[in-house]
Amino acid sequence: MTSIPRPPHAVVVPFPSQGHVNPLMHFAKLLAARGFFVTFINTDWMEQRIFKTPNDSAAVSNQLQEQGLQIRFLALPDGLPPDHGRVQAIYEYFQATQKLGPAMVRLLQSTANEAPPITCIVSSCFMSCTHQLATSLVLPRVVFWTFCTSAAIVFANCRMLLEKGYIPINVKEARRAENLITCLPGMIPPLRQTDLPTAFRVEDTADSTFQLMMYESEIQNKADYVLINAFEELEGPEAAEGLSKGYPALPIGPVFLPDFLQATKSSVSVATSLWEEDLDCLQWLQTKAPSSVLYVSFGSIVVMSMEQLHELALGLEASEQPFLWVLRPDISEGKATVLPEGFRERIGERGRIVQWAPQLKVLSHPSVGGFLTHNGWNSTLESISLGVPMIGWPLWAEQFLNGRFCKEIWRIGMDFESRVEDENALVSREEVEKVVRAMMEGPQGKELRKNVARLKEAATKAVMPGGSSYRNLDKFTSDMTARANSQFE
Repeated sequence: MTSIPRPPHAVVVPFPSQGHVNPLMHFAKLLAARGFFVTFINTDWMEQRIFKTPNDSAAVSNQLQEQGLQIRFLALPDGLPPDHGRVQAIYEYFQATQKLGPAMVRLLQSTANEAPPITCIVSSCFMSCTHQLATSLVLPRVVFWTFCTSAAIVFANCRMLLEKGYIPINVKEARRAENLITCLPGMIPPLRQTDLPTAFRVEDTADSTFQLMMYESEIQNKADYVLINAFEELEGPEAAEGLSKGYPALPIGPVFLPDFLQATKSSVSVATSLWEEDLDCLQWLQTKAPSSVLYVSFGSIVVMSMEQLHELALGLEASEQPFLWVLRPDISEGKATVLPEGFRERIGERGRIVQWAPQLKVLSHPSVGGFLTHNGWNSTLESISLGVPMIGWPLWAEQFLNGRFCKEIWRIGMDFESRVEDENALVSREEVEKVVRAMMEGPQGKELRKNVARLKEAATKAVMPGGSSYRNLDKFTSDMTARANSQFE
């Protein structure tokens, strides 16, 4: 009697921050829709922030199963005290995640009878502990890049950049020299040193964070398979080849888009927001004219000085443009945010301020005509996919590369001249007003909207049947399914 093969089983492990959990959760649903059994592993801290109560994850898992999607959620301690800053103390956070490998092995072994045999380990970049996990369980390790392909190539080639003297970076000297980087693999545009991630802006290569990035880079390159949350039409099909070290490297994004395009009232939404979303802002958007609202959000980690927040607020006020501003409770360097006196009264119904917003629903709303963003990759890719041009305000990590590509390569964004000269410069209220007016009222903004509309169409085609990302995801799932079937031969 021939046995019936059990489904492929992917263990999905995001780095425990919202910018990694979000795309990995969308990816998990894509796998489950293709017949995979998925185990999604969070840390306890992240699990509690997402699901709020211990029973929520089980309830969501049951709802998904009712729709034929087999996803179970597991969690383990990250080894840090409850009051630790986590992503706000990034070096210690990385150190903690690097030690999670043995605990993950024990967790999976203790729950092995609840799931099919594991086929592969999929982790977001910067989760080097999963290399130890995959090695211990003798399984292929898949690295999922949560950046654009060009930024992923930069991170994957830290050693080369160090050996050729491009890192560490002296920003002032780099701005004067404008020494273009042309040695990176893949057909990406030449980079400036100031495009490189902020982790490389240190005076001494012995710097602990610098060394941590070097280590993570080397472990990431030991993958058996690479997936990228981008689409070929954005950077060219050759770009992904720059990430391959003899194994497949496939752009499969935007991973959020298939679910978003096909959303129905019956589909199960897995909330991954660390803050409660203000849904009332969608009703407020309904009162505004098409393409008239500027959406302002700096993501889940960025902090700003109170002085800069005041200049931004007064610039938005002076622009006379409607705006929806996400103002996190912790955005002002851990202090309670106090806006300029009388600001809320003066803007009235022209502006809406919320602690957190349902970003995909906001960006896809007809009244939104521009996005003032930190250029994190999730936000940038969502804005591209939903056809909204950007005003870039990058602050750390690879955001400077994303911002320059939006402005100069893809021509879907603008920025602030003062921050081009000095990224730590205070952006004045006058410059905020000028740039916001140019985006929302000027001919440049209209041209950017036309350009991003073309990329929106390309992103949609990429994830639909026959599209580049759809085909690449099919290749990955076919490869893993073949491996799962071989386990039963």
